[in-house]
Amino acid sequence: MKSISNVIQFYATYYPIIMTVVWITGAWLFDVRSKFMISKSVAIRAPKVTILLSMYNEEHTIVETLNSFLKVNHSNYDVVLVDDKSEDNTISIVQDWMDNEKNKQSRTNIKLIKLTRNLGKAQALNQAMQQINSEFVLVTDADSILAPNAILELLSRFDNERVGAVTGKPVVRNRTTLLGRLQTLEYMGVIDHIKRAQDTLYGGIMTVAGVIVLYRRNALLEVNGFDPLAITEDIDITWRLRRKQWLVQYTPHALVYILVPETLKGYLRQRTRWSTGGLEVLFKNLKWVLHSKSLNQKMLLIDMCLSHIWAWLAVITMVQYIAVAITARTFSLPGVILLIYIVLFTAMLLQGLTQDKQKSKINWYDMLGLPVYSTFYWVTALVTALISQIIVGMFHKQKGSWTSPDRGR
Repeated sequence: MKSISNVIQFYATYYPIIMTVVWITGAWLFDVRSKFMISKSVAIRAPKVTILLSMYNEEHTIVETLNSFLKVNHSNYDVVLVDDKSEDNTISIVQDWMDNEKNKQSRTNIKLIKLTRNLGKAQALNQAMQQINSEFVLVTDADSILAPNAILELLSRFDNERVGAVTGKPVVRNRTTLLGRLQTLEYMGVIDHIKRAQDTLYGGIMTVAGVIVLYRRNALLEVNGFDPLAITEDIDITWRLRRKQWLVQYTPHALVYILVPETLKGYLRQRTRWSTGGLEVLFKNLKWVLHSKSLNQKMLLIDMCLSHIWAWLAVITMVQYIAVAITARTFSLPGVILLIYIVLFTAMLLQGLTQDKQKSKINWYDMLGLPVYSTFYWVTALVTALISQIIVGMFHKQKGSWTSPDRGR
């Protein structure tokens, strides 16, 4: 029993340290590899791209998003908007905006599809896909702002005809609260690192970012589009593309500016949904990955499994620690371990700032979250992993649907 307890404590203690080292190393190798990559530059031949946007009750954010489409510097693109039976003023606002652009004689071709009943995001996208014949399809969200060079940067990674999707880098734009600033650091200092490391070490990423992903249309058609039952269609489509041997990659140079939750309730709901969707995909693909000959697929799956195992072992270790502290009436912190945590996460943040090159526009106010930055990430990972396992194991019934997210202010 003592040896088992020691193993549990070792895993719970050193898993975050080991993964941080992996992320730092992988992110560094990503940059090294990028310097030697010879891109065939798909962007030079300017293939047709359709920006596809699904909408449901987006009256407060949609105009900013649409305006960003007009600033895209790719020379060959159009826009398809699909409204999933919004219940607010989204349709009238979009229609007024389109009429205004027509009066300005805008060169951007914009089409609006109005669904007669609410089908859910995935099905709304599938309905619109039936009317798209572009070689590439860019899917984004109705509260996101595309950077002007986003399409060109995404296209530059399609240097292999087996690349089925490339995702970009989200940058937080609402930072009026500590929670918003913490997520700013998280996206720049952790999530970006994870995707760089996965792209380098595993030959592709675990999931695209649904707010900015460019798909090869043929790849989407081969997997029959988006799964209407998936709770997170972006994670699900990533793995279904993999099953058909399509590559799914990442570029940190294609930016999209997003709104994040600024209430704890909204934040936990979002992250729990992501974690639940990840577990859903894990169980759906477990048998296939185990029989797959691809080491990369197995590594991605192991990565996902290890994080969920760690959550329970971390809880067990904390309970043991508290029990011993109460029994012995002593309380002490593992100073060396905490120092290693702090040093590694600070190093990762500094590496992130260097790689970011101020694209995320990090300022001193954002850095106020630094003292609790690492704790915030790992506590969130632990809590959402446990909740999602309970949901999937006891209550969850697979159903994809629209939700009204907390988009801050």
